[in-house]
Amino acid sequence: MATRPAGAAVRTDYPVRQADDARFVRAVGWILLAITLGAFVQSYFVPIARGEFEAANVWMHPHALVSFAFAALFIAQPWLILRENWQIHRRVGRVVGLLVLGAVVSGIAVQLGMWPTVPEDTANRIPAAFRLFQLLPTLSLFFIGGVLMRARTDWHWRLMVHAAYAPVGTAIARFVRMIPDPPTGDAGPILSLLLLCGILALVASDRVRYGRVHPANWIGLAFYVATVPLSLYLSGTAWYEGLSLGAGVAG
Repeated sequence: MATRPAGAAVRTDYPVRQADDARFVRAVGWILLAITLGAFVQSYFVPIARGEFEAANVWMHPHALVSFAFAALFIAQPWLILRENWQIHRRVGRVVGLLVLGAVVSGIAVQLGMWPTVPEDTANRIPAAFRLFQLLPTLSLFFIGGVLMRARTDWHWRLMVHAAYAPVGTAIARFVRMIPDPPTGDAGPILSLLLLCGILALVASDRVRYGRVHPANWIGLAFYVATVPLSLYLSGTAWYEGLSLGAGVAG
Protein backbone atom coordinates (compact mmCIF):
# COMPACT_ATOMS: atom_id res chain seq x y z
CA MET A 1 0.00 0.00 0.00
CA ALA A 2 1.46 3.32 -1.04
CA THR A 3 1.59 6.30 1.22
CA ARG A 4 1.34 9.99 0.40
CA PRO A 5 4.87 10.97 -0.73
CA ALA A 6 6.93 13.55 1.09
CA GLY A 7 6.31 17.07 -0.14
CA ALA A 8 2.70 16.27 -1.04
CA ALA A 9 1.22 17.16 2.33
CA VAL A 10 -2.33 18.43 2.39
CA ARG A 11 -2.52 22.23 2.55
CA THR A 12 -5.86 23.59 3.66
CA ASP A 13 -7.51 26.28 5.71
CA TYR A 14 -10.74 24.29 5.75
CA PRO A 15 -11.37 21.18 7.87
CA VAL A 16 -10.48 17.92 6.15
CA ARG A 17 -11.45 14.44 7.27
CA GLN A 18 -9.87 12.48 4.47
CA ALA A 19 -11.50 9.09 5.07
CA ASP A 20 -14.96 10.56 5.64
CA ASP A 21 -14.63 12.81 2.60
CA ALA A 22 -13.54 9.90 0.42
CA ARG A 23 -16.53 7.85 1.55
CA PHE A 24 -18.80 10.79 0.82
CA VAL A 25 -17.39 11.20 -2.69
CA ARG A 26 -17.72 7.45 -3.27
CA ALA A 27 -21.38 7.56 -2.20
CA VAL A 28 -22.02 10.53 -4.48
CA GLY A 29 -20.31 8.67 -7.32
CA TRP A 30 -22.53 5.60 -6.89
CA ILE A 31 -25.64 7.80 -6.86
CA LEU A 32 -24.59 9.59 -10.04
CA LEU A 33 -23.72 6.31 -11.76
CA ALA A 34 -27.08 4.78 -10.75
CA ILE A 35 -28.95 7.80 -12.12
CA THR A 36 -26.99 7.67 -15.37
CA LEU A 37 -27.39 3.95 -15.94
CA GLY A 38 -31.05 3.99 -14.92
CA ALA A 39 -31.85 6.82 -17.30
CA PHE A 40 -30.41 5.06 -20.33
CA VAL A 41 -31.69 1.53 -19.74
CA GLN A 42 -34.80 1.87 -21.89
CA SER A 43 -33.42 4.32 -24.44
CA TYR A 44 -29.94 2.87 -24.95
CA PHE A 45 -29.04 -0.44 -23.32
CA VAL A 46 -32.26 -2.35 -24.03
CA PRO A 47 -32.43 -1.28 -27.70
CA ILE A 48 -28.77 -2.25 -28.13
CA ALA A 49 -29.44 -5.67 -26.59
CA ARG A 50 -32.36 -6.14 -28.97
CA GLY A 51 -30.37 -4.93 -31.96
CA GLU A 52 -32.85 -2.08 -32.45
CA PHE A 53 -30.76 0.94 -31.49
CA GLU A 54 -30.09 3.46 -34.25
CA ALA A 55 -27.39 5.97 -33.36
CA ALA A 56 -28.01 9.57 -34.39
CA ASN A 57 -24.44 9.69 -35.70
CA VAL A 58 -21.14 7.82 -35.48
CA TRP A 59 -20.11 9.71 -32.34
CA MET A 60 -22.95 8.40 -30.20
CA HIS A 61 -21.34 5.13 -29.06
CA PRO A 62 -17.86 6.61 -28.40
CA HIS A 63 -19.48 9.36 -26.34
CA ALA A 64 -21.43 6.82 -24.30
CA LEU A 65 -18.29 4.71 -23.79
CA VAL A 66 -16.09 7.51 -22.46
CA SER A 67 -18.93 8.93 -20.35
CA PHE A 68 -19.69 5.67 -18.57
CA ALA A 69 -15.98 4.93 -18.14
CA PHE A 70 -15.52 8.35 -16.54
CA ALA A 71 -18.38 7.63 -14.11
CA ALA A 72 -16.86 4.27 -13.17
CA LEU A 73 -13.35 5.62 -12.58
CA PHE A 74 -14.76 8.51 -10.57
CA ILE A 75 -15.97 5.90 -8.07
CA ALA A 76 -12.60 4.15 -8.11
CA GLN A 77 -10.69 7.29 -7.09
CA PRO A 78 -12.05 7.65 -3.52
CA TRP A 79 -11.55 3.90 -3.04
CA LEU A 80 -7.85 4.37 -3.90
CA ILE A 81 -7.69 7.29 -1.45
CA LEU A 82 -9.12 5.12 1.32
CA ARG A 83 -6.35 2.61 0.59
CA GLU A 84 -3.82 5.48 0.46
CA ASN A 85 -2.65 4.27 -2.93
CA TRP A 86 -1.58 7.67 -4.20
CA GLN A 87 0.51 6.41 -7.10
CA ILE A 88 -2.38 4.51 -8.71
CA HIS A 89 -4.70 7.39 -7.83
CA ARG A 90 -2.55 9.75 -9.91
CA ARG A 91 -2.35 7.31 -12.81
CA VAL A 92 -6.10 6.79 -12.82
CA GLY A 93 -6.47 10.57 -12.67
CA ARG A 94 -4.53 10.91 -15.92
CA VAL A 95 -6.84 8.37 -17.57
CA VAL A 96 -9.85 10.25 -16.23
CA GLY A 97 -8.43 13.42 -17.76
CA LEU A 98 -8.29 11.75 -21.17
CA LEU A 99 -11.86 10.53 -20.70
CA VAL A 100 -13.04 14.04 -19.87
CA LEU A 101 -11.35 15.33 -23.02
CA GLY A 102 -12.98 12.54 -25.00
CA ALA A 103 -16.39 13.25 -23.44
CA VAL A 104 -16.17 16.94 -24.33
CA VAL A 105 -14.99 16.38 -27.91
CA SER A 106 -17.46 13.56 -28.61
CA GLY A 107 -20.26 15.46 -26.85
CA ILE A 108 -19.79 18.44 -29.16
CA ALA A 109 -19.53 16.10 -32.17
CA VAL A 110 -22.74 14.26 -31.20
CA GLN A 111 -24.63 17.52 -30.93
CA LEU A 112 -23.31 19.02 -34.16
CA GLY A 113 -24.06 15.72 -35.87
CA MET A 114 -27.74 16.10 -34.96
CA TRP A 115 -27.95 19.38 -36.87
CA PRO A 116 -29.09 21.07 -39.03
CA THR A 117 -32.56 21.32 -37.57
CA VAL A 118 -35.50 23.68 -38.11
CA PRO A 119 -36.56 26.77 -36.13
CA GLU A 120 -39.63 24.98 -34.74
CA ASP A 121 -37.51 22.15 -33.29
CA THR A 122 -37.03 23.79 -29.88
CA ALA A 123 -36.85 20.37 -28.21
CA ASN A 124 -33.53 19.94 -30.02
CA ARG A 125 -32.12 23.45 -30.13
CA ILE A 126 -32.74 24.67 -26.56
CA PRO A 127 -31.52 21.57 -24.67
CA ALA A 128 -28.50 21.56 -27.01
CA ALA A 129 -27.67 25.09 -25.87
CA PHE A 130 -27.57 23.88 -22.26
CA ARG A 131 -25.33 20.97 -23.20
CA LEU A 132 -22.94 23.19 -25.14
CA PHE A 133 -22.90 26.25 -22.87
CA GLN A 134 -23.55 24.79 -19.42
CA LEU A 135 -22.88 21.04 -19.21
CA LEU A 136 -19.64 20.77 -21.19
CA PRO A 137 -18.07 23.99 -19.83
CA THR A 138 -18.89 22.91 -16.27
CA LEU A 139 -17.34 19.49 -16.83
CA SER A 140 -14.23 20.99 -18.41
CA LEU A 141 -13.60 23.97 -16.16
CA PHE A 142 -14.28 22.25 -12.85
CA PHE A 143 -12.17 19.24 -13.80
CA ILE A 144 -9.28 21.53 -14.77
CA GLY A 145 -9.80 23.44 -11.52
CA GLY A 146 -9.73 20.20 -9.57
CA VAL A 147 -6.43 19.23 -11.19
CA LEU A 148 -4.89 22.64 -10.51
CA MET A 149 -6.05 22.45 -6.87
CA ARG A 150 -4.91 18.87 -6.31
CA ALA A 151 -2.61 19.95 -3.46
CA ARG A 152 -5.63 21.38 -1.64
CA THR A 153 -7.70 18.34 -0.71
CA ASP A 154 -10.71 20.36 0.40
CA TRP A 155 -10.89 22.13 -2.99
CA HIS A 156 -9.81 19.17 -5.11
CA TRP A 157 -12.57 16.70 -4.36
CA ARG A 158 -15.37 19.28 -4.34
CA LEU A 159 -14.39 20.63 -7.75
CA MET A 160 -14.19 17.08 -9.07
CA VAL A 161 -17.66 16.32 -7.71
CA HIS A 162 -19.09 19.33 -9.55
CA ALA A 163 -17.35 18.17 -12.73
CA ALA A 164 -18.83 14.69 -12.33
CA TYR A 165 -22.26 16.13 -11.58
CA ALA A 166 -22.40 18.21 -14.77
CA PRO A 167 -23.22 15.33 -17.21
CA VAL A 168 -26.04 14.11 -14.95
CA GLY A 169 -28.28 16.74 -16.54
CA THR A 170 -28.50 14.60 -19.68
CA ALA A 171 -29.52 11.60 -17.61
CA ILE A 172 -32.10 13.45 -15.55
CA ALA A 173 -33.56 14.85 -18.78
CA ARG A 174 -34.43 11.28 -19.75
CA PHE A 175 -36.44 10.86 -16.56
CA VAL A 176 -38.11 14.25 -16.99
CA ARG A 177 -39.31 13.26 -20.46
CA MET A 178 -41.21 10.40 -18.82
CA ILE A 179 -43.44 12.89 -16.99
CA PRO A 180 -46.77 13.07 -18.84
CA ASP A 181 -47.90 16.61 -19.64
CA PRO A 182 -45.54 18.67 -17.43
CA PRO A 183 -47.41 21.52 -15.70
CA THR A 184 -45.45 24.16 -17.64
CA GLY A 185 -45.86 22.38 -20.95
CA ASP A 186 -42.06 22.29 -21.11
CA ALA A 187 -39.71 19.96 -19.25
CA GLY A 188 -36.90 22.53 -19.24
CA PRO A 189 -37.84 24.33 -16.00
CA ILE A 190 -38.41 21.01 -14.22
CA LEU A 191 -34.99 19.77 -15.30
CA SER A 192 -33.28 22.98 -14.19
CA LEU A 193 -34.98 22.77 -10.79
CA LEU A 194 -33.97 19.13 -10.30
CA LEU A 195 -30.36 19.90 -11.19
CA LEU A 196 -30.37 22.86 -8.82
CA CYS A 197 -31.62 20.61 -6.02
CA GLY A 198 -28.60 18.36 -6.50
CA ILE A 199 -26.19 21.26 -6.21
CA LEU A 200 -28.02 22.60 -3.16
CA ALA A 201 -27.63 19.14 -1.62
CA LEU A 202 -23.84 19.45 -2.03
CA VAL A 203 -23.95 22.88 -0.39
CA ALA A 204 -26.08 21.51 2.46
CA SER A 205 -23.70 18.58 2.95
CA ASP A 206 -20.93 21.01 3.87
CA ARG A 207 -23.19 22.76 6.33
CA VAL A 208 -24.23 19.51 7.96
CA ARG A 209 -20.81 17.86 8.01
CA TYR A 210 -18.56 20.84 8.72
CA GLY A 211 -20.79 23.65 9.93
CA ARG A 212 -19.95 25.96 7.03
CA VAL A 213 -20.08 25.84 3.26
CA HIS A 214 -16.83 25.52 1.36
CA PRO A 215 -16.11 28.23 -1.29
CA ALA A 216 -15.86 25.54 -4.00
CA ASN A 217 -19.51 24.64 -3.48
CA TRP A 218 -20.55 28.29 -3.54
CA ILE A 219 -18.66 28.65 -6.82
CA GLY A 220 -20.38 25.56 -8.20
CA LEU A 221 -23.78 26.93 -7.26
CA ALA A 222 -23.02 30.38 -8.67
CA PHE A 223 -21.70 28.92 -11.93
CA TYR A 224 -24.84 26.83 -12.38
CA VAL A 225 -27.17 29.74 -11.65
CA ALA A 226 -25.25 32.00 -14.04
CA THR A 227 -25.16 29.54 -16.94
CA VAL A 228 -28.92 28.96 -16.97
CA PRO A 229 -29.82 32.45 -18.28
CA LEU A 230 -26.61 32.51 -20.32
CA SER A 231 -27.61 29.31 -22.14
CA LEU A 232 -31.13 30.60 -22.72
CA TYR A 233 -29.77 33.88 -24.07
CA LEU A 234 -27.29 32.20 -26.41
CA SER A 235 -29.98 29.83 -27.68
CA GLY A 236 -31.84 32.85 -29.02
CA THR A 237 -28.93 34.59 -30.76
CA ALA A 238 -28.61 34.85 -34.51
CA TRP A 239 -25.23 33.12 -34.32
CA TYR A 240 -26.63 30.08 -32.55
CA GLU A 241 -29.68 29.95 -34.79
CA GLY A 242 -27.45 29.95 -37.84
CA LEU A 243 -25.29 27.21 -36.33
CA SER A 244 -28.20 24.95 -35.45
CA LEU A 245 -29.93 25.52 -38.80
CA GLY A 246 -26.73 24.77 -40.71
CA ALA A 247 -26.82 28.17 -42.34
CA GLY A 248 -23.63 29.67 -40.88
CA VAL A 249 -23.91 32.93 -39.01
CA ALA A 250 -27.31 34.41 -39.55
CA GLY A 251 -27.43 38.00 -40.57
